[in-house]
Amino acid sequence: MGNDDLFSKLFELFDQPGPINWRLAAEVARHLAGERQPVEPWAAEEFRELARLAEYRMEQVAPFKVIQAADVLPVDPRTWAEKNLEAYGRLVEPFGESIGGDSPVAPLFAQMGPAIVGLQAGSLVGYLSTWVSASFDAGLPQDRIGPMSLVVSNIESLTVEDVDRREVHLWVVANEVAFRATSQLPWIQDHLSDLTNDYAEAVKIDPTKLSGLMIGGSDPAEIERAIEEAGGIDGLIGGEEAEAPRAELEAFLGTITGCSRLLARRALADLAPSFDRISEARDIARLDLAEQPTIGIGPVPVEVTQLGDAFNQEVERRYGDDSLKTLWSDPSRMPTAAELRDPTEWAARVLLDGWS
Repeated sequence: MGNDDLFSKLFELFDQPGPINWRLAAEVARHLAGERQPVEPWAAEEFRELARLAEYRMEQVAPFKVIQAADVLPVDPRTWAEKNLEAYGRLVEPFGESIGGDSPVAPLFAQMGPAIVGLQAGSLVGYLSTWVSASFDAGLPQDRIGPMSLVVSNIESLTVEDVDRREVHLWVVANEVAFRATSQLPWIQDHLSDLTNDYAEAVKIDPTKLSGLMIGGSDPAEIERAIEEAGGIDGLIGGEEAEAPRAELEAFLGTITGCSRLLARRALADLAPSFDRISEARDIARLDLAEQPTIGIGPVPVEVTQLGDAFNQEVERRYGDDSLKTLWSDPSRMPTAAELRDPTEWAARVLLDGWS
């Protein structure tokens, strides 16, 4: 390739309007999600039926309103990535300002911000598409919740010995219904944005390690290789001051995913006797996945969801049937990272604040 062609490709890659380079994000997401896969016609009817059942049952046990999904779409990983790219990309956007920091070359690399954010958004969504059964698996609330998208091939890969496939399907759908209901509480997005911004402000990205991206062209595979040579995305991030805000963000997300699991379990009490076995199998499968380094938000760790589940259960056990409704009425009731591991510490703060 001649120099003119190279610089033309680089200009096209980096000269995209807005805080996120959506073109690059889409290319990376498609590259990781792979080619389209056929979805069996029977899937749409079955999953719609299960979704309506789960929504009805969830209304009976949730401490907040359950909004019915406009539609239920069984999809392949590629389609899921395309449908969710923008929603998840917005969660990465605040980290674009972290690039460069106070380095002398910060102005130069700040221009790369949209491309780096686009790269991360595409990497995140493409990576998720290869294993999530639905959005609850990632645990990242979306600001605009559309139709319920279920990744059929990933659902079918979840097998539990002596458990009927339909029960596994119902487990997936109920978890997704519960997660969507929790994510649609009116204050969730504002609180998520505050915690994300706090984390983004603390993150510092070393621009001297980004130079390999300048020769990667617009080929996602070449860009990935350049990042690996720089020591991975984790190697681009510095600053111990980011650890605390990241822990608080994860605690909030774990409280959401934990509550979702608790509600799904309760909604299916008499319909899915193997609920906890399926949950355990899913958690084990998650732990076996290769960790995806991130700049910014990544999927909620398994252990954080488990802590959130135990926390929500303990709150209800100690303080009665209405305690979950009170917990989820205001962002100030959310547990800190320390409180998620020690519900009594949370109770002391909340009680002192006047809750009874």
